[in-house]
Amino acid sequence: MLSDLFFIINYWATIASAIIGIFLCLLIIIIIVTHRQCHTVTNVLTCNTCVAITLYFTFRIVTSIYGLRQDSQDYNQPACIFRAYCSLALCTALCYSYSIQAISRLFFAVLYKYKYLLTWRTHCILIAINWLVSVIIPIKPFFHHDGFGYEEESRSCVVTPKIVSISAYVVVLIFVIPLNIVTIVYGVILYRVRQSTRRIAVVKLDTITSTVHNRTHVPNGKRELKIMQNMSAQSTIISCGGILYLILVIWLATQQHPPPPESFYLLALNLISIFTAIMMIALFLMNKPVKKIVSDYIFQLYKVKIETATNRTQTA
Repeated sequence: MLSDLFFIINYWATIASAIIGIFLCLLIIIIIVTHRQCHTVTNVLTCNTCVAITLYFTFRIVTSIYGLRQDSQDYNQPACIFRAYCSLALCTALCYSYSIQAISRLFFAVLYKYKYLLTWRTHCILIAINWLVSVIIPIKPFFHHDGFGYEEESRSCVVTPKIVSISAYVVVLIFVIPLNIVTIVYGVILYRVRQSTRRIAVVKLDTITSTVHNRTHVPNGKRELKIMQNMSAQSTIISCGGILYLILVIWLATQQHPPPPESFYLLALNLISIFTAIMMIALFLMNKPVKKIVSDYIFQLYKVKIETATNRTQTA
């Protein structure tokens, strides 16, 4: 039996991570909305990710409060099942938001000749698909007895990892597939950019005529690679958060005795929240326009404070 202190530390760690993540999400959304130079397709998709993370962390805070209250009477009640479904749906929305960002970069780097793929309308459709998928995928556990419910080991309402078919379904469709989409798209863009660079290097040795004829250009190739590298880093951080959950699923699928440590159940949930907060820090630091606006604002505040202090000193 785990001590109350273990749950208190873990749930407060989740709440702290959630507060940090929500603050950064709201900061990024406000800056992108209020600054015209940030009104780009890339930043719109970033806002979509931030909305998913904000909602996910909100439900994690609610779950943590229930966990701190030790509300086991909530066992398999509709409200408990609803919280479990929403948490899973928002986790799905978060993971697939990186997939649609990757698909967007594929449009700009590889399929740029098809102009309709680069429009705002197309990207709004991608966002709609992202949320539609996030609503549909988590429905499957409803068709299994106790698929969603109260888990005593973690004091949380979750999709149970104890039913192998459901846990495997969650791991594959919510974590593995989105990560693979990002990885495959990054590989395609990397291949196209390198092919383009090699062709240009070879053609430069030939005549100008052959240069016009033979080279294939990837628009802003280095920029696209940089964006994909950032996205890959962020999705990898999210994946690291799911490692303990994957270990727990494999353990339960391959052997029932000895059972996994009870602490794994709560730690598996908390690691996802903690690594999501770390990912938000990385997202903020990697978004140069947003970071520059924030740093300029802080610098201006600091400058005003210094000037005010100087004026007071001179007056005195």
